[in-house]
Amino acid sequence: MLSISANSLWSETTNSSIQTQLLEAELALAQKPRTYFIFQVRDKKISLKARGIVLKEWEMKKVRYFGNSPPAEPISLLKKSALFPPKRKNIKPGSVTEDGEFKLATLELNDMPSVYTLSLKGGIYIFIRPQSRRFFSRLLSVWHYFKWMTFPPLEKIWFSIKKKPLTTIEIVLKNKKDSKELYWAFLEGAECLIF
Repeated sequence: MLSISANSLWSETTNSSIQTQLLEAELALAQKPRTYFIFQVRDKKISLKARGIVLKEWEMKKVRYFGNSPPAEPISLLKKSALFPPKRKNIKPGSVTEDGEFKLATLELNDMPSVYTLSLKGGIYIFIRPQSRRFFSRLLSVWHYFKWMTFPPLEKIWFSIKKKPLTTIEIVLKNKKDSKELYWAFLEGAECLIF
């Protein structure tokens, strides 16, 4: 009984220490004139913040994770990867359409992928996808489930052999719009915290 109480007390103290470190890290991020992201796994929310103010929030419908705990410090985004990443078109100065108008081709929300991976510093990979609604997307959901049950354990073995940390997180957002917004907003080099 005493052992269980001591373990419980140790767990609460450790958890409280990590929470304090995360809050101090967020305070440091809030003092910079840049946007940053907070992934709150327990509350199932992703927040885009600037100077401590929430600019946008996304609700996680489902989240699961595998591997090491993320560090209680700011983690920067190294790369975004998708099967069909958006392509920036080359703009030639002076190019005019037949009706005499100049049309600027910009990357908008519709051009963004809805299924992608965020590669973060320290061997942290966050796989983002929208919730399945149609038959084909539900069929893909079965593939994602199979992939989740197979690849992270195999990757963990490989990373353990190389003596590198690995954290894999899968987040299912409410719809394609939310998924595309997150891709558009999360720029490479931006920092985040994972609670």
